[in-house]
Order: sequence, then structure tokens, then C-alpha cells
Amino acid sequence: MGSEMCIRDSSNLPTLDPNIAAQVKADRDNGVDAKQVVRGYYPDQHMHLANHGLPDDALLNMYDVFQKATDVETKTVHYRHNPQIDKARYHLDGLDWGMAQARRFGTTYGRNVIDIDLFPGNPGGTTSMLHYVDRNDNTAVTDIWDWRGFKSATRYYQTTGNVSNIIFYTPTGDIAARASFMWQHLEGKPNTEWPLVQTSLEVLDYDGEHLWFESEMHAWEYFVQHEQQKRNAALR
Repeated sequence: MGSEMCIRDSSNLPTLDPNIAAQVKADRDNGVDAKQVVRGYYPDQHMHLANHGLPDDALLNMYDVFQKATDVETKTVHYRHNPQIDKARYHLDGLDWGMAQARRFGTTYGRNVIDIDLFPGNPGGTTSMLHYVDRNDNTAVTDIWDWRGFKSATRYYQTTGNVSNIIFYTPTGDIAARASFMWQHLEGKPNTEWPLVQTSLEVLDYDGEHLWFESEMHAWEYFVQHEQQKRNAALR
């Protein structure tokens, strides 16, 4: 590959903007090291690259960079072999192609403890999310798995069911970043109508720096500028 080109994908879709993907492919076919630059946290995004005829290194996702997960060997983690699920304590039931459950052994056998979401497509049974539920069947914590085969994040919830904070991990399990969320007070509106907004994004090690951002958008602005300068890349 020759010179580097970073093309921003503003669609913020896990499946990627097909028009941007086509531009990236055309540039790469012409010898330009083009990358589709994406803001959002999408654990399944690498699954969609092949649909656009793109290799793994054609994607530059902000969270991949923050999580040191830009060069990861893909492996399949079937829910029946997921290391997070203790097979000595839980009985696993596959409900359909997209969902399974872990039920507790012993005196409370039959009570569901973990709702398991599965990635679509082949191979079947690939772990997507583990939702840990309480005795009232409310989700308390969710472990999120990257399609490439590692635990990518843990999402914690308020008693209202809304997200309170998210911890992001490197492929080796170290904490890479933290995001926090709070209600935004709107004058004259009841609290049931207050939106939940991100109040901080902490990145523990981005090219040797420990950074705090007020929001994902602030992080995105910094990320695009930093990556362009670091790579000496053209940006469009």
C-alpha cells in the first residue's frame, strides 16, 4: 500500500456506510492504504467488513484503538464454552438461533440467572452478550463480547433499567476505558422525561496519555485529529 487515507464514516452504523466502504475499497484497489474511520462502539462491526469486500485493517474504529484491539486474531467463543459461565453451577438451554439461558443447579434449579444473546450467522451459538438477571428478572449487569472472541465491555444499570456506566477492556482483559451516564435535568419537565446522557469518557492509555472527555463526541473530535497527525494521513 502507498499513502494513507482516512475516510470518516458519519453514519455511525454497525454495518458501515456502504458508500464510504465502496470509496475505501476503490482507494485500496488503487494502492492507497485507505481506512474507514468510525466513532461508535460496535462489538459486531468487524463481522460486516467482508460484506463490503474489506479486510480487517480497513477499519479504524475509535473504540478499537482505545481498547488496543485493532489487530486481533478472530476466534469463536460458543456460549457452551464461554469461560464466564460456570458449568458446575449453571445448566445451559439453547432457546433458538439467537438466544440461550443459564439456569441455576441445586435447590433453585430452574431459575434463570443469565440471558445469553448470540451473534447471527455461522458458526451458530457465538456469544454476543451475557445479561445477568436478578430475582425479579431485571438485568443488573451485562458482559458484552466482541465478535472476534473476547470480552469487550461490562455494562452496569441503574434500578430504573438505564445504563449507569460501562467499562471497556483490552483483548487481554485489562481495563481500557470507562464511560459514565447521568440524567440531564430539563427545566419544566418531569424527571420521567429527562434524557440519559453520557457525562464522561475516560481513556486510560491512548498513545501513552491518560485522557478524560466530556462525551463520546469530544473524544471523536480529538481522535480524528490525533490519528490524522500520527499517521500523516489525508482526511476526507
